Amino acid sequence: MTSVKRAESLEEIYDVFDPMKPLEGEYLDKFYVSPYKANKQYETLFEQLKGPMLKSKSQDKFLFGGFKGCGKSTELNRLCKDKEILDKFLVVKFSIRNKLNIADFDYKDLLIICAAEIYNCAKAKNIEINEEVLKAIKDWAFQLTIINTEKEEEKIEVGAGIGFGLGSIFEKISGWIEFGSEKRKEMRKKIEPKIPELVEHINRMLEEIKRKTNVLLVVEDIDKLYVGDAEKLFFSYVSPFLQLNCKAIFTFPFALMLFPNWSKISRTFADSIILPNITIHEKENDRKKIEGNYDIVREIFRKRANENLIDEDALDECIKYSGGVVFDFIRIIRNASNLANVKGKSKIEKEDIEAIAIRMRNEYSFLNEEHIEKLKDVYNKKDLGGGKGEEGNRVVMDLLGSLSVLKYYNSEEWFDVHPIIEYKIK
Repeated sequence: MTSVKRAESLEEIYDVFDPMKPLEGEYLDKFYVSPYKANKQYETLFEQLKGPMLKSKSQDKFLFGGFKGCGKSTELNRLCKDKEILDKFLVVKFSIRNKLNIADFDYKDLLIICAAEIYNCAKAKNIEINEEVLKAIKDWAFQLTIINTEKEEEKIEVGAGIGFGLGSIFEKISGWIEFGSEKRKEMRKKIEPKIPELVEHINRMLEEIKRKTNVLLVVEDIDKLYVGDAEKLFFSYVSPFLQLNCKAIFTFPFALMLFPNWSKISRTFADSIILPNITIHEKENDRKKIEGNYDIVREIFRKRANENLIDEDALDECIKYSGGVVFDFIRIIRNASNLANVKGKSKIEKEDIEAIAIRMRNEYSFLNEEHIEKLKDVYNKKDLGGGKGEEGNRVVMDLLGSLSVLKYYNSEEWFDVHPIIEYKIK
């Protein structure tokens, strides 16, 4: 197995700087740079997330959020491999993007996947669960397979469900949830009145697991949902998840904080923890760069690649264009390295960064006159304000969801326009 090492050529940068892969495993050990150093107000954020997990006996549920690309998945990977956490918990961590059809999201699907993942993780750790508890879950789950297999005219007797492994039944149901739209609709209708029963079965399974260890459930990529679906989940359908007898962390879309129901949602959870972007420039003073925070982003590059592979002014230009969004910084470096390599260069120069920044502006071609007017207002006032009416709120959501507007935290919270699209408002 090849050990992880930093890039020593432009070709190697392309693989090492992959914005789609959060740091995990050996990559996390080798390349991690703490974003908390960028803001003293948030320097204990990781401990704030970890502390209640270790010290509290309550089965608290937490929300974990931030802008797209700020490093949430990497921070959750870091938490879930922490030795103290692993010593105390069976960590059940999964992404809804890998398990569900997020374009057709339903809370009932997620609850079933939670049950399946808890069971699979316990089985993988050789944690035995009482056969009576497993039989009750099998009987419940097999009812759903009967709904669908009868329609398919498969010859499976009802009583045969008990003979099937629980894992195989969950696997079949998960397949319907992810791929089979007609089966999914039919199953959802049948499962609605059976939700309290499912929660009871999950809790019985959790109690069996907790004879050996505690359980921490971590559900990622809820922030990738359409924000309206996330609001329904956390406002209208959160009860079954709050009833689960384990600690849990759920990611959520940042734009949800602008919904009228946010205050009620946030009070439903033990805490709502926000991972900030790296504040790379001052709020006032003509966007003067904050040198210490530039150093943090420079360290991200130097951990992953030989510093001789980029000019100093090119690196700073990349940081400026990233707006302090780690995902964008990684992506600009990756594509600029490819461009420089194609040109036969041995390192990234400022013109390569600028060329990629211009190319990235095409991603914001959806911005219309209303968006531009709001962007000008944000740029001048450093405040998001509220949208006027339904259409105004939609504009605000568009700008936040597309990272056209970024939120920063110093001694106060403030907003600014993403540097990539500054040219549109000048």
